[in-house]
Amino acid sequence: MFARIPEKFIHLTRWSLTLGWLLLIASLFVDPFSARLTAPGQVFAASQDCFQFQGECRPLESYPMGARIFWGMVLPLAVLMLLIFGHEAWRRICPLSFMAQLARGLGWQRKRTISETSWLGRNALYLQMGLLFIGLNLRLLLVNSDRWLLGIFLIFTIVSAITIGFLYNGKTWCNYFCPMAPVQMIYSEPSGLLGSAAHTAPPKTITQSMCRTVDQNGQEKSACVACKTGCIDIDAEAAYWDTIRQADRKLLYYGYVGLVIGFYLYFGLYSGNWRLLSAGVWNETDQLATLMQPGFFIAGRAIPIPKLLAVPLTLTLSTGMTYMIGLWVELKARRTNKRLGYPLSLDQVQSRLFAISTFMAFNLLFFLGVRPTLGYLPLFCQQLLSWIAIVVSSLWLAKTWYRSAQKYNRERDANLLKRQLHKLNIDLYQALEGRSLDDLNPDELYALAKVLPGFTQANRLQVYRGILREAFEQKSVIPAKSLKAFQPMRQNLGIDEESHWAVLQTLQLEEPHLFAQQRWQTQAMEATLYRSADAQNLSNYSPTDANRTEIGTKAKTAEVQNLEATVYRSADVKISRQPAAEPKNPANRQPNPNSENTTVVKPFEDSSNEATTGEEQ
Repeated sequence: MFARIPEKFIHLTRWSLTLGWLLLIASLFVDPFSARLTAPGQVFAASQDCFQFQGECRPLESYPMGARIFWGMVLPLAVLMLLIFGHEAWRRICPLSFMAQLARGLGWQRKRTISETSWLGRNALYLQMGLLFIGLNLRLLLVNSDRWLLGIFLIFTIVSAITIGFLYNGKTWCNYFCPMAPVQMIYSEPSGLLGSAAHTAPPKTITQSMCRTVDQNGQEKSACVACKTGCIDIDAEAAYWDTIRQADRKLLYYGYVGLVIGFYLYFGLYSGNWRLLSAGVWNETDQLATLMQPGFFIAGRAIPIPKLLAVPLTLTLSTGMTYMIGLWVELKARRTNKRLGYPLSLDQVQSRLFAISTFMAFNLLFFLGVRPTLGYLPLFCQQLLSWIAIVVSSLWLAKTWYRSAQKYNRERDANLLKRQLHKLNIDLYQALEGRSLDDLNPDELYALAKVLPGFTQANRLQVYRGILREAFEQKSVIPAKSLKAFQPMRQNLGIDEESHWAVLQTLQLEEPHLFAQQRWQTQAMEATLYRSADAQNLSNYSPTDANRTEIGTKAKTAEVQNLEATVYRSADVKISRQPAAEPKNPANRQPNPNSENTTVVKPFEDSSNEATTGEEQ
């Protein structure tokens, strides 16, 4: 939905939101106006004359609304936007992401990217979850209602984003550092309620929140620099299924539920009053002085644990508890699935548990944190918003419940196959009995490809080559995982593995830009070696980092047509120190149609345990 909105309009929206955010930050330091709205008898005034805090009834005074607007209105609206419209809406208009790209707009951005094999590349989500945890602790300890400290905190965050945007290319801040990124994953994966489907988009489509720019002719074009493989901005659902079994995802989904519970539970444990938020208390301006005061007030007694320790203790225990409960429920669900004969794949079991976690987190966030602060609205409006939250989250859960990696792959493959069949010079009218290709489901398309009159092996290879070409062009599949990703497609088309490698080599030689301009060429593919017959001196070749850098640089030019050796490496496997041996049986070799002197050496296929195609039992 948001992916189709013109970039010019989105650019103006980003500027407007950024200026509005900066104005809000400025109001945290100087605001002579909004305090009038919280004075007694005004719209945002507290519902009582005093509020109960650790056994005392403290008077309420008027206060500027900057902190309340940011925490109580802006962030909840962002979460609601993620659930309804998906990440493609928020990541296109996010002010912080926009400011992280200022260096690129000014031409100052460096061309450096984060290596997928580096510590940061492998642990980015853990780092972002850690920053989110620290941020929530800082909010409870210092910046929840202290306007000055909140302003300093937000300015520091903006400076950090701009600095990262200067040091690294692309959306490095968003993908590797932003503490909001885990929240985006939870509420927008595998898709928002009204999110678009990137895997069924037409060729050369700039999908979802993919980086884009407008050229001199007013046409939008991709500005992707491949700063991250499996990018959520290109295809969120593909990234979701590709990483669903990673341990950091379980910690994120199961632990986040406890983080929400612990955060709002602490307001009651700290004040001894479960109606603290509904009282409209947003003006604790001396939070530094409260750090060493009792952090718990339970059953009418102050617990002598400083607030400085009580806050992280509460969040750690609640997060750890729901994480352990999530792992236990997952174990029970897998055993039940096994006992029933695997009606669901392991990925689908995992996805449904993640969906339940998201559903719980969203409703806990709304009813514990947002609903109590809506006392300034008429009762009818409060009830209406509550029902909207329930209905929206329920519809999202129903949509996500029946998604699976197998269904995603079949939709992607059927869409690619359909487009290639359209290109064939074959009369389909009689075979389809008056129907069009667009009316066929994936099973019917595969059956048609098998029985189509005049559909020769050459046609099948032509179709398969077109499928690979479009998949690489759209970045929906990387070459390293294409063997596994398109295994069902090859089975239905009657294409063997050797033909797959021959097609890959042909694409590499004829359209090197499909490989050379993608980050997978040096950091995301496995040790894949193409060599020509006159490169026999590579038998003892052992690539070094310098070699890889040199090869990657050469491969980025379209003029490189006769590569002696192009080495691709992956974060999943160790780089191969020896080139693969040639097949002993010459009959098994697939000659390159463009060169009689070229031999195809089969690349090493993905050895990761992640399921990328089909239902894994």
